[in-house]
Amino acid sequence: MKRILSILLLAFCANANAVVDHYAWGNIAFPDETSTNGLPEAIPCIAKKSFNGQPMIKCTWLETSREVLIWDAQRQQDRRYVNQVSGTCLRSKCRTNTTLVGEWNQDAFFALSIWYRIGISTDGKPVAYRVDTSQKVSYAKAGSILYQFYLDIGVPDNQLIPTFDGRYEGGYAAWQAQIGSTQKAAVQSPATQPQSEWPDVKSAWCNPRMDDDCYINEKKVPIAELGKYLPAISESNADQLGGHCETILCFDKDDQPMGYLLQ
Repeated sequence: MKRILSILLLAFCANANAVVDHYAWGNIAFPDETSTNGLPEAIPCIAKKSFNGQPMIKCTWLETSREVLIWDAQRQQDRRYVNQVSGTCLRSKCRTNTTLVGEWNQDAFFALSIWYRIGISTDGKPVAYRVDTSQKVSYAKAGSILYQFYLDIGVPDNQLIPTFDGRYEGGYAAWQAQIGSTQKAAVQSPATQPQSEWPDVKSAWCNPRMDDDCYINEKKVPIAELGKYLPAISESNADQLGGHCETILCFDKDDQPMGYLLQ
């Protein structure tokens, strides 16, 4: 009996610090990947070694792959696809066996989530852009977009940082350093910033008709500084806690401010 309890305890502890890197997690709203709907506009790529030790870039928002059914209008039926493709970047062009899927200035193997193309960030690093997106972003901005995506799909707070660490060069700490001290306060994870560090917020309001018009305790506050007063939260997490969101602010069941939606 003691042995069984020890095994269960070890399993629980392992799960508490686990990385969300597969599709078996319950209560996480993974996009169905039958289209671009729900997918982040950009995701950072990380450098790895391939199976034979050669350079590789990994441009996926989850480590593991799965099969998805996507409607083929020409055949008038669903076709089964793996949600990651692989190939080689050679002489600045990245190709699978059949398709050009982007550009990168170093020769390397790659793995890429479907609905994305490989590109270069505004600061010269590899970033995967959603195929319906034309605007380039910095590597740190791609990290911010991915982090918000994890919040939106409901990755548990205690697994946000470990999950993000595997998708960003240098991990969460490097991302925080790169986005700067002001933005750092705005995007601090609930897992790393205890509630006691925020001031007592009695009222919060953002004007839905105007940009950057928010008030905390009746004092005007720039949107970029909301993280100094409230934690970042996803709408799905607010729903799970019995709350609701209006504009970019979220409130608990008693209509008290509980967080803001990271932009």
